Amino acid sequence: MSLLTLRSLHIFFRSTSGSIKVVSDLNLEIEEAEVFGLVGESGCGKTLTALSIMGILPQNAFAEGKIIFRDNNLLTLDRESMRRLRGKELSMIFQEPATSLNPVLTVGYQVAEVLTTHMDISKKEAMDTAIELLKAVKIPSPEIRIKEYPHQLSGGMKQRVMIAMAIACKPSLLIADEPTTALDVTIQAQILELIQRLREDMKMAVLLITHDLGIIAENAQRVGIMYAGRLMEFADVYELFNNPRHPYTIGLLESLPEEKGKPLKPIPGFVPEPDRLPLGCKFSDRCRFALPECNEKEPELMRIQNSSLVTRHSSLHLVRCIRASEILWRS
Repeated sequence: MSLLTLRSLHIFFRSTSGSIKVVSDLNLEIEEAEVFGLVGESGCGKTLTALSIMGILPQNAFAEGKIIFRDNNLLTLDRESMRRLRGKELSMIFQEPATSLNPVLTVGYQVAEVLTTHMDISKKEAMDTAIELLKAVKIPSPEIRIKEYPHQLSGGMKQRVMIAMAIACKPSLLIADEPTTALDVTIQAQILELIQRLREDMKMAVLLITHDLGIIAENAQRVGIMYAGRLMEFADVYELFNNPRHPYTIGLLESLPEEKGKPLKPIPGFVPEPDRLPLGCKFSDRCRFALPECNEKEPELMRIQNSSLVTRHSSLHLVRCIRASEILWRS
């Protein structure tokens, strides 16, 4: 059953010369209690998609289309209705905990504030619950930590505090936007394991946003690949890794380290600015498989036949490429 559905979602930035579209015709569904991965390079629209779901887009941005959460179109809700949902039913872990936490308020106050905002409990009850939440995210000596300020905590501890705030009201959907940014490898693994354990305990869905396909391979059930504000490929994670069909997905997979000493294969070029996208396929200027026809018209998402491998979640495999029916990648 779908918990969240994005239908024809477009996101724009206002400029002096008019509106610039940065996310185009995005369609996605996230099911109850699943981990859905959203992958792409910086600037492809992943975070803007998350902010539109939370209703906290920048002032110079706006969204059109439908974001359906439990039968409600979030884009039509008033500010107060969104405020009641945000933090309770919908919650988000932001990329940079150091800038997301208020430096002049104690950790305990910030966690407790989420509880007092959405639940009818006293400040003392909220602080007691905050201690339990810090225990749940494996912060040692939580009775001491609640009195400390963010600058007194390590990067990993700050991220755990952000997670405690995000899960305080047991949300139905947790958005984790690059939750392991700037953390060392050991702490990254601990944070991802923590999110998975909390998801299983609370039966919540997770939208996991990252540029790292390695993280997706170990944590997600389904995955969408974004580029230049568009969904380029969508599949069950096992299908995607064994049968990638979009050249951008292939490029991301080939960029992953394999053997020590073996050079990586980076994707040439950079993500273009939203107002300077190439004609036709938006990846055509960086694609080694491009044909002359790729510059003529932007392809629609095409459903293709799955590989012979048994997928574990969904048989739907969509690709935005005129060569989607071909096998372009050899593992």
